Amino acid sequence: MFGIPISGTMAHSWVMCFDSEFEAFKAYAESYPDATVLLVDTYDVLKSGVPNAIRTAKEVLEPMGKRLKGIRLDSGDLAYLSKEARKMLDAAGLSDCIIVASNSLDEYTITSLNRQEAKIDSYGVGEKLITSSTTPVFGAVYKLVAINKDGDFVPKIKISETLEKITNPGIKEIYRVYDKAGKAVADYLTIKGEVPDTSRPVRYVDPVKYWKDRSFVDCSFKPLQQQIFKDGELVYELPALEDIKKYVRNQLDSEIWKEEQRFENCHPHYLDMSPAMFELKMSLLHDGSCGLQPSQADS
Repeated sequence: MFGIPISGTMAHSWVMCFDSEFEAFKAYAESYPDATVLLVDTYDVLKSGVPNAIRTAKEVLEPMGKRLKGIRLDSGDLAYLSKEARKMLDAAGLSDCIIVASNSLDEYTITSLNRQEAKIDSYGVGEKLITSSTTPVFGAVYKLVAINKDGDFVPKIKISETLEKITNPGIKEIYRVYDKAGKAVADYLTIKGEVPDTSRPVRYVDPVKYWKDRSFVDCSFKPLQQQIFKDGELVYELPALEDIKKYVRNQLDSEIWKEEQRFENCHPHYLDMSPAMFELKMSLLHDGSCGLQPSQADS
């Protein structure tokens, strides 16, 4: 329920450029007959927008052998308006016409709308997807983790007084760990070429509680990395959008714990290390990163 293919996105300015809302809808439907989604809140959703959308479906699209794909709500009480619009569309024989909602949506608003049983089939998320209201700047950087020297990769580490800024050195591999029920237990970070031996308990280090002796028992390991480019050439077969959606949906429904998907007080998804990976990191930390003290390296 998170998107449909459309040829163009109708704006309020489009509707306002015409002498009437119906004329705007008619012109749009004639331009995009196979993917017509009409913005119905420029003037009045229930008294004007939806009735004109229905008229467009009946007088413009159906004579062409086409169906109205959807309407879009971009303001107002989205839960109430969607329910009323759904009734109107169904009564007009347009039960296959979807309702799209937009207007500064985020995960909290969408959750609230779902709890109110809003009749919304697709959510358009824009500004809140690329910009967080609490953290408008996305703090992410690339750091050097290894140097190719005479054909071998020499691990490097970035040291900082801030724990989160200390990097994991070297060329790495990462596995997702599953229990017998197929639930994701954690992710497992290893040194390149290190393969978990599942014939016995697989020891791991919790980087937060590193002093504890812990192991994965009766678990399976799935490598997560796949090579996309090699020597500048694409070597990966890109999946179709529908396949990506099915893959993500299967993960959320079957593999990832619901407790990890909560918006509030969510359970963390653990990232653990192999003992060898942890020892490599500790050895470089103790060396002081190329002879520098931690305070000097943090620059």
